[in-house]
Amino acid sequence: MATIAITGGSGKLGRATLQFLQDRDVPPATVIPIARDLAKVSDLTARGFQTRHGDYTDPASLEKAFQGVDKLLFISTSVVGEERLRHHRNVVDAAKRAGVKSILYTSVIKPAPAAKFGAAPGHFHTEALIHDSGIPYSFFRNNLYADIIPFVFAAAVETGTLLHSAGEGRIGFVPRDDMAQGLANALVSASPLQPSYAITVSRPCYGLAEVAAALAKASGKPVQYESVSPEEFRRVLERRGVPEPGIGMSIAMGDAIRAGEFDASSQDLETLIGRAPIALEPFLTRLLGQR
Repeated sequence: MATIAITGGSGKLGRATLQFLQDRDVPPATVIPIARDLAKVSDLTARGFQTRHGDYTDPASLEKAFQGVDKLLFISTSVVGEERLRHHRNVVDAAKRAGVKSILYTSVIKPAPAAKFGAAPGHFHTEALIHDSGIPYSFFRNNLYADIIPFVFAAAVETGTLLHSAGEGRIGFVPRDDMAQGLANALVSASPLQPSYAITVSRPCYGLAEVAAALAKASGKPVQYESVSPEEFRRVLERRGVPEPGIGMSIAMGDAIRAGEFDASSQDLETLIGRAPIALEPFLTRLLGQR
């Protein structure tokens, strides 16, 4: 049986993928969760997984962790910019030196050399690194996690207004667990994988008015969407006491949504998991009920 390694094994997407692999009866001894801090995956070791130390900033640790790996699920690092590209170059170079046979990389729905969404260029350049490495690959181009909605739009439920500068832009929000199930199914697939998959909704994407309506039904409180200019959005965030880095990120996200950088539908994820991704309203109802 092929040996599977997962970078970011202590993270939420990595752990969810591991659980789906276990649900598919993949022997834990053939799966290698890789983490910078092994203490954070001690429970996985106890469950029989072959945990290994690997640090995106330490190429030698990555090369050692990748020894004997057939399939590498390369989960992108959380940093952005030049630091992200350094981390990712370390992973790709180490995978090549270690003789990894294939890479599944978690990219973004629309990677591009220049974009409003700050992470998109890093994903674009990482895809190029993987392509140029000569290692067979598949890019999982993920849309935004639906799981972030209650946190990014927390003020909406409190105030009754989802206020944003996203205009009429749309987003293909998908639950993290659906993405993880798709990854797990691809990792154990006996069929050749596509060079890329659009991991997004199979229906039309959601506008923020639909997000507001879903939040209202899930929370039992009235929530309406109000579109404002980036300048007004900045003033509102400043009045709320949001730190400048957070304001900048929020404004940039609005710019990216208006530019259509998350507006993409595809049947790819539905094909991988054998059903449509969970729709926003039932997902948020379940998520908010767990809080």
